[in-house]
Amino acid sequence: MMDYKYIEQLIDRYFQGDTSVEEEQILRNFFAQPEVPEHLRKWQPLFKAQQTLASAHLDESFDERLLALTKEYRVQAKVVPLHTRLRPLFRAAAFIAFAVIIGSALERSAGNSPEPNQEPMAVNEQDELNADETTPLDIRSAELTDTLKLK
Repeated sequence: MMDYKYIEQLIDRYFQGDTSVEEEQILRNFFAQPEVPEHLRKWQPLFKAQQTLASAHLDESFDERLLALTKEYRVQAKVVPLHTRLRPLFRAAAFIAFAVIIGSALERSAGNSPEPNQEPMAVNEQDELNADETTPLDIRSAELTDTLKLK
């Protein structure tokens, strides 16, 4: 019985991806022989198939047929203008503006916010009334209170 350690090492290196092109050709030639040892025969179909595939060539018309098939299904890119891309943003901005306008109109009609022409309240100490000063509103309020007490 012959020693096939070199072939076994080549097979191990082949499956690890460490063989050169020449070493792979040695394996193909070895497994192309009619007599292969029993323990290596399980690899014979793999290397025979590789030998068959390596010898197969495409005919001259293959490229032309492939290009003809791809030309039929050519897809053109559609140009989308900027205003079309931004249309959802414009719609959202219009909706928000509409909601703010309606909300402020409803708030004003309900009387929850001051009118735009209304005088502002006193802000500093000079604008505030002293405790001893009276206003016509205070006088009218006191009169109404007295009237209600009498009844």
